[in-house]
Parts: sequence; C-alpha cells; structure tokens
Amino acid sequence: MAQHKQAEDTNKVDSFISSLEGKNGDNMGVVNIAKYKQPEEAVSAEISAFEQVMSQMNIADRRAFDNKYSQLWQEASDENTLLSVMLCEIDFFKAYNDNYGHQGASFMLLVIGLALKKACEEHDCFLARYENEEFAILMKGGNEEKALAVAEALRKSVELSRTEHKYSSVSKVVTLSIGVSSVYPNSMKMLVREANRALHDATADGRNQVSSIFPHKSNVELSDNALENRESVTEEDSIKHNSAEAVKANEEKANAAADTLSNSPSVDFKQKIRDMKIADRGSFHDNFVKLWEESKKENELLSMLMCEVDFFQPYIDNYGVAASEDMLITVATVLQKIAIINGCFVAHVEGEKFIILMKGGNATSALKVAQSLHKGVVKSNLKHDHSEATDIVTMSIGLSSLFPSDLNTMKSLMIEANTALHAAITTGRNQISVH
Repeated sequence: MAQHKQAEDTNKVDSFISSLEGKNGDNMGVVNIAKYKQPEEAVSAEISAFEQVMSQMNIADRRAFDNKYSQLWQEASDENTLLSVMLCEIDFFKAYNDNYGHQGASFMLLVIGLALKKACEEHDCFLARYENEEFAILMKGGNEEKALAVAEALRKSVELSRTEHKYSSVSKVVTLSIGVSSVYPNSMKMLVREANRALHDATADGRNQVSSIFPHKSNVELSDNALENRESVTEEDSIKHNSAEAVKANEEKANAAADTLSNSPSVDFKQKIRDMKIADRGSFHDNFVKLWEESKKENELLSMLMCEVDFFQPYIDNYGVAASEDMLITVATVLQKIAIINGCFVAHVEGEKFIILMKGGNATSALKVAQSLHKGVVKSNLKHDHSEATDIVTMSIGLSSLFPSDLNTMKSLMIEANTALHAAITTGRNQISVH
C-alpha cells in the first residue's frame, strides 16, 4: 500500500513538472502552488517521491556535489583556471513551509530546481541541492565578472518563474539570495566558507540579491605598518576589501597600532638575527617579490605562514627586555632549523612576529610545515608563567596559499595569511589557522 502511494505521489510530481516545462518562458503569470497541494501524507513517502523527481531532473544531491567539487577542484588546480561556488538560498523558506505545508514547499522546490537547472545548462554549470532550501552551483573557468553574471541570471530565472509567496517580506513571488566566491584552487574548505559568508551578506542586506567574495583578488593597499601589525586587519576587513572606507580604516588601525610598539630590538639582538641568516623586514620584501615571480613563472603554489609568539607583552613585562630577546632568539633558531629542512624562507619582521614563505608543494605540505613550526616552539619548553594559553612559550600561526597570477596580488596573500593569524589569535592562540 505504501509503495502504491509513493508511486502515486511520484506520478503527481512528474505531471506537475511536465506542466511547468511546457509553460511559455514569457508567461509572467504567478504559479500558484496551492492548487497542486495534496493532503499531508507520511513524511518518508513524501521525501522519497520528492528526491526521486529531483534525480529525474538531473539535480544532484549533496554527496554528488561533494564528489563533483573534488573533481572540478583538481581540474581547476591542474589547469590553473578559476573555480566558482554559488550558494543559493530561497528567501523566507520557513514562512513558505509554515503556510503552504510540507508538500507545497516540496513542489515549490521542484519549480525552483527546474528554473535553476535550465539556467545552469545554458551556462555549463553543475547544479546540486545542497541542503533544505539551499542549492549549490559549481562553475569552472571564466572570471569574476562571468561568475557574477551567471549568478544574476540564476536569481532572475527564479524570480521569473513567478511562483507565489504571499509570506515573503521582499516580494510576492519566490526569490533567491546568492553568495558567490571564486578562487584559483588551493583550499577547498575556504572557497565554500567564503561563498557561505557571501550568502550571509546577501540575506543580511535585504535578500533577493547576489553578494560576492573574491579572496584571491584584493584592492586593499597595505602600508608598511600594516605588515608590522597584521592582527589589526580583521576578518571583516578582509571581506570588505573592495571598500575605500575599509582601506582607510585598515591603514588608520595599522598606524595606531604601530605607535604603541615599544622595546625596539637591541643592536645585539639584531646582530644575532643577521648572524643566523634570518631576513629582516627590509630584505623580506625583496625575497617575497623574488619568490612570487618564480612561483608565477613556474605555476607553483606559494604559501605564507604568519607566526606570532603568544602573549609577548606579558613576557616582556614580567621577565624583562633582555630575557625576552633571548627567548626570541631561541624561537628564531627553531623556526630557522625547520625552514632550512623544508626549503623555506624565514624573516623576522618585528618584535614577536615572523613570516615564513614556502614555494611549491601543496596546501597539505604547507600545513605540515606549520605544524612542525608550532610543535618545535612547544618542544623548546621555554617557561612563560604569564601566558593565558599555557605555562610555556607558544606560537599562533596563520597560513594561506595561492597560485600567483595576473589576477592575484602579493598583498592579497598577505591579507589572507593575516586573516588566518587573526582567527588563530582570537579563538584561543597556541594554534594554526588556515585561510
């Protein structure tokens, strides 16, 4: 009996989809889901019929999306092409579900799925139902402008389906909010996270719109002081890097932080650092340019690890400047040893801050280097009774990697590494964060 009911439900949905596919694309009449609504049935049968029709429409599920994502990520990485993720959320879906019922919401999702499917076929994109009221689209190749154009086409296709939604606060029909992010592949989790943050911006700013984050392309101009005080650039600043106001705010915060720096390294400390063949801030820039150009020419990954000794000011306050410099020399020795083993470049940029650059390899190998650096400092077992993380000296590390190209900038890599370091610091220190 249950199987018969399930088949019956499936046939109803099939007929419904067929009727939609036969509609004139110019028809601006509102699709009234209510007239297709049937009495509520067992959820298991309803979901099964719904999922079967989604499959018949060639709309992938979450598992298929994950597999396709991995495939396209590897292809884009090998081909050095852009990969875009678009996360789409139906606006005010809960209100729809509460008022039209579960079956009505299911039918509505099929209507929207069909609209998105047609748009994705036109633009050679991969469509999947991500979860609940969310769909996900993958697009390989093109540029940011194309990704935004496709996202806007998707949004319009849903709006033009004219599917009634009396309980939406932005329209009388079903609408879509879309988050877009594009990147030259190096961190899969980062791209989905950025697209999700862009989607959050779209919904927070009023819904029924497209919001984007392109982390590999930044217009923020970092001053020298911004490098010295990387923690002043917050995650929010990174998201809004295209805003002139954000640029100005970043520089003001960096300058203010620079004014508070004290305990400039002694001549003896600077000489010891030079004797260890560890670059200073000035030579760091020259080497950064050199490694960037080499990586760009050889199409290799370039990773930046921003390292900061945790709770350095309390160390100075309680152990004194001389002891603090001795501690930093020990830490520098550890970093230099690991950097040499892994073919990395290390620089002491200011106070408790170091930067390591690694050319080649992949995101996993860069993370392993970061883990070695972190463990190496911990194993030094340097006493720090005034740390809020533990009773020994520890280090927070921010890691970011990308393939240098004409669409990327050196400063975009610095911003991403800086954002990662900020995340490691604000979530407890003594850890590694990847962005």
